[in-house]
Amino acid sequence: MSRPHVVTPTELSSLRDLELLTRTTVEGLRQGLHRSPFHGYSAEFSQYRHYRPGDDLRYVDWKAFARTDRLYSRQFRETTNMGALFIVDISRSMGFPEGRQSKFDLARAAAAVLGTLVLDQGDAAGLLAVAGAESGATHYVPARSGRHHLHLYLAALARLPLAGVDGVSGALRRAAALLRRRGLVVVISDFYEEQVALTEVRRLTRMGHDVVVVHVMAQDELTLPRGGAIEFEDLETGATLITSPDAIATEYRAAMEVFLQGVKQAADREGLDYVRLVTGGALEVALRRFLVGRRGGE
Repeated sequence: MSRPHVVTPTELSSLRDLELLTRTTVEGLRQGLHRSPFHGYSAEFSQYRHYRPGDDLRYVDWKAFARTDRLYSRQFRETTNMGALFIVDISRSMGFPEGRQSKFDLARAAAAVLGTLVLDQGDAAGLLAVAGAESGATHYVPARSGRHHLHLYLAALARLPLAGVDGVSGALRRAAALLRRRGLVVVISDFYEEQVALTEVRRLTRMGHDVVVVHVMAQDELTLPRGGAIEFEDLETGATLITSPDAIATEYRAAMEVFLQGVKQAADREGLDYVRLVTGGALEVALRRFLVGRRGGE
């Protein structure tokens, strides 16, 4: 088995970087995932009927034959492919930390890997990000399938800008207006504006969508590095605070734990799948653990 691929700390600034990272991680995941964790809807079992000459032998129920000494064929009905929409938070807080792998880098990497898994199984994947009230720009790639669409999807991910202060809530509201059919919605965010975003997530679940919460955090946010006086800046509002990490460490970590548990418990209450990704970690390992759990184990 290959070693887990660790996302490089440099920003994913080109499509080539993103494609290479995606393919490496997807191939590693496949070694441990023998069945897809995302259920497509291309063919659905309908009923049994007596075998007729010319029926495809792949659909003969040989277990039933062993029990009854009669041949039965499984019948399937055609249905539409699964549509998956990946919503990526492009607010400024996602740019932390600077100079190393940021939450934004990690979010794009996760969207690239999971989107590729969906497309590789023949289903459709799309992308949505909203810059917020400042520009109102919407970055939207409708969910489609096929190898050509994979390139378009990854290219759109690589071009996403960091902009706005609205967090992911604007994109969630936009998704509720855009989506006409029930499908998979994967929300990738730091949930900086936790309550507003989770309210919009609940709205999507009420519409019948299968929502997955991918919570991205920076390692420095979780541990609060020790040191002397440091100027902290709110990347969304620009507000600053000069203080010593040692002086606030206990209160900070307690508040962080409340925040993390709040997001996870909100997802649990809605019956949503939840996974936390941390910058600097092995993306393949984290995603494999999540995907195996989603699929219900081997």
